[in-house]
Amino acid sequence: MTKSQPDAEDFDRVGRYVTETICAANPDYANLPPAVIADVVETNVQNARIYLHAVVHQSRPSSEELAALADAARRRVHQGVPLEGMLRAYRIGARAMWEQFSASRSDLDPHALTDYTLRYIDWVSSEAEHAYLTERDNLLDSRVEATRLLLSRIVADDFDTTDERQAAVRSVGLDPEQPHVAVVIGPTRRASSTLDEILLELLQAFRRLIPGATSALLRRGVIILVPTAATSGIEALVNQALRQSKAGSDDVSAGLSRPAPTAEGLAGAVREAERARALGEILFPKGQVHTYEATGFFDLFRQGPPVDTFVATVLGDLTGTERTSKIDLVHTLYVYFTLGMNRRAAATQLGIHPNTLDYRLRQAAKTSGMDLTSPERSFRFQLAVRLLPLCTQTEELEVKSEVTQFLFE
Repeated sequence: MTKSQPDAEDFDRVGRYVTETICAANPDYANLPPAVIADVVETNVQNARIYLHAVVHQSRPSSEELAALADAARRRVHQGVPLEGMLRAYRIGARAMWEQFSASRSDLDPHALTDYTLRYIDWVSSEAEHAYLTERDNLLDSRVEATRLLLSRIVADDFDTTDERQAAVRSVGLDPEQPHVAVVIGPTRRASSTLDEILLELLQAFRRLIPGATSALLRRGVIILVPTAATSGIEALVNQALRQSKAGSDDVSAGLSRPAPTAEGLAGAVREAERARALGEILFPKGQVHTYEATGFFDLFRQGPPVDTFVATVLGDLTGTERTSKIDLVHTLYVYFTLGMNRRAAATQLGIHPNTLDYRLRQAAKTSGMDLTSPERSFRFQLAVRLLPLCTQTEELEVKSEVTQFLFE
């Protein structure tokens, strides 16, 4: 056997030396499982053959040779080796091979050996990086799709047993025994389109802001399950993401549920978040993020005849006056009652003189026969005004938009 044709034992020795050198100098390879180390050794034996052939013949490795190393790079994705660690391993390995063949191959021109070692690093690293990134993207896509399908089942509570539900929750990276808050983000009723591009942007933003959450874009919008026992911090993050996105307040809204104690309550939490979003758009049109804690009280009152009748009965003759006057009276009474019937504070809040407030209160009492000192009447009036945005079929609709403007300022 000539020196230009090393035997298999030589390449095996170089491959093992290269692997030992990489593991000693590269923390990403230092604690790999034995099965992965065996694969790395096999790859480095093959790498040594390709390297020496390229140096001796002063040529670029063939497509078949590069494809073999690309296969190894794809395996590193599944073995948990980070990209930078793999590329560093190729640089360390090339230097180790240069050392070995510099000492054992006196027939090789040192300058050519050095030159083609540097070229080899570029060729192999480029091929390996491309293969690694492609495989990682494909893997992420498959995981995203798997997460989306599992999250769809969790949202629909599509399970026959508790064990199935808990297994699905664990599969998306959540603890079924821990509390979670559901967030639902979607187009408002005022949005001109489905806004898929903006929703995808928001989905990526939340994955960066809350890496421990599970999220996906489903037909009902962006669904996020956040492991937490409180909504306050999540509400702040949702507001931050919406402010930083291209979404305007008329385009997208978000709803947050109360914390669901266990996996069994996740589907209900998503429904709460959806309900918070729907109610919030009606009751708080200037807002963009709505919590069920803030809107849940109004969930007791579903849109329809009962709410319409209650509002019409309580407001009664008060809303039967001339349009501008009725808006002023509703506004005045709402502020007066919500401030505990404090005359001075109410006048200040309304920006009117106390005498003007007195006049409006007398008008309200006169037109409606309302006892302005009655706590029960105060409660019923405040509730009726709060429910006015939910009305669908009553004559109060003609003042609905104006009332909504001041109601939640």
